[in-house]
Amino acid sequence: MNPRPCVKSDGVAWITGGSSGIGRALALQLARQGWQVVVSARSKADLDAVAEAGEGPGAIHAAPLDVTDAAAVAETVSRIEAQHGPIALAVLNAGIYRPIRAEAPDYADYAATFAVNLNGTAACVCALAPRMVKRGRGQIAIVSSATAFGGMPTASAYGASKAGLVNMAECLRIELHRHGILVQVVTPGFVDTPAQEETEFPKPFMIGPENAAKRMVKGFASKRFEITFPRRFTWMLKAVYALPAGWYIPLVRKQTGWGKAAD
Repeated sequence: MNPRPCVKSDGVAWITGGSSGIGRALALQLARQGWQVVVSARSKADLDAVAEAGEGPGAIHAAPLDVTDAAAVAETVSRIEAQHGPIALAVLNAGIYRPIRAEAPDYADYAATFAVNLNGTAACVCALAPRMVKRGRGQIAIVSSATAFGGMPTASAYGASKAGLVNMAECLRIELHRHGILVQVVTPGFVDTPAQEETEFPKPFMIGPENAAKRMVKGFASKRFEITFPRRFTWMLKAVYALPAGWYIPLVRKQTGWGKAAD
């Protein structure tokens, strides 16, 4: 069975991490294109604000959820489909960034990052995949990051979780293809969201969330596996990380300012 991109007539779009940043911009864009969109995040007030901001032939509906609660994820998916119809397009975007200082790391930061970014995504996949397999149709887009390509300072938790998501998406792409399910991974470069306030190194070619959402929607309409942008940055980054580790690690250290002696 050859998977195809889903369209609005196939069902609803569900976006986790939909209350701000890329998730919010994506919800507004899909609603303008006529999709029925369901957004999830922990804050009901923030989700309601997104729903109220929606305009166009589509509509946005709020479904508060903490993705680290697997039972709640399963219940929410069931409720969404009962109230709004089958989830055709799932954008698994929920994620957090906690900077890690390697000289004094905090295990709680690692645990929280993996709980949301990795385990939360896995909980969503577990709730969605059997339903999509039964229907023989569906589209799952997992939002990773260009930090998945290789090591970056203060990102030993975030980067590890995002690299894990790329591998997860690859495995799902291999297995779910025969069931008519299209699996994609999104690897954006720097996007101007609140998470960027936590990073302490240069952010070249940073784009706004609306621009990111437009590129994602265009990617969802294709069958390609990886949706990466802005390409002039992410392709350059891929080239750097294709070098031997003995070359690229000192290069990244120098370019990010971590080549200086410690205070």
